[in-house]
Amino acid sequence: MFAFLKHLLIPHESNNHRAKILHNSSIFVILVLVLFSSLFVYFLKNTRPDILGISYSISETELLALINNMRQENGLAPLVLNDKLSDAARRKAADMFQKNYWSHFSPDGATSPWGFIRAAGYNYMYAGENLAKGFTDAGSIVNAWMNSSTHRENILSSRFKEVGFAISPGSLQNEETVLVVEMFGASPQSIASVPRIATAQESIQAESLALPTSTPQMPTSTPQKTQIANNPKIDTGITSRAASTVGLSILAFSFLADLMIVERKKIPRIVGHNLDHVILILMFLLFLILKSGGVIV
Repeated sequence: MFAFLKHLLIPHESNNHRAKILHNSSIFVILVLVLFSSLFVYFLKNTRPDILGISYSISETELLALINNMRQENGLAPLVLNDKLSDAARRKAADMFQKNYWSHFSPDGATSPWGFIRAAGYNYMYAGENLAKGFTDAGSIVNAWMNSSTHRENILSSRFKEVGFAISPGSLQNEETVLVVEMFGASPQSIASVPRIATAQESIQAESLALPTSTPQMPTSTPQKTQIANNPKIDTGITSRAASTVGLSILAFSFLADLMIVERKKIPRIVGHNLDHVILILMFLLFLILKSGGVIV
């Protein structure tokens, strides 16, 4: 076993002073294996999601609790869950899946978040929207929103009194994912009766939110789900990340060993710049480590 690993990873006489894994023939075999394994994973994910897929568990109750904890820490009143805002959020999620876009506005620019809120029958004075996709738990979603100034502003806005959520799994832009739509609102009934003078910035925002837009034809709303979860036997997110990390680490080790041994033994040959390869691989590894897996907008 040791002799095989030495032949595979360490340059010496039996592999012509070049680690076998770095030979062109070996790299070609690796690429073919990666291609076929990717096709197999894609097939299994679509035919047997109970065996292979993304593991996630996101609860509307937990989202609300985490957001209200943030508001409490900042001296703000908690948001109240509103069924009409949740209905608007589900309509927005269905529209994104149907039209295959990831944005606050539809591709034609005609459908806005406020249109979905109106169509759900919510009469707002202030309204806002946060979006997230690709996250696997409520805590990582709220942390991502709080680390973004615009999303944090919505969560910690004193103008908003109510909130609604949609948690919807599906396929978006050729990727199986989970969409989370958060709709904020304040209706005349929910706003405190004590009048106050709005700041100039609030007046501008209120005006922009109240601009008339045509009410789009909305998809039929589905019954509300308070929690969604998926627990396949194999989590593709963790498995693919681990496999990529191990594979890149082996390549980085082989290039470093090749560089050190060739330099030490002064073996003459024409090869690529191993140090450049190592730096590139380390950059890929850093990307894998820092990649959160989710996106907000």
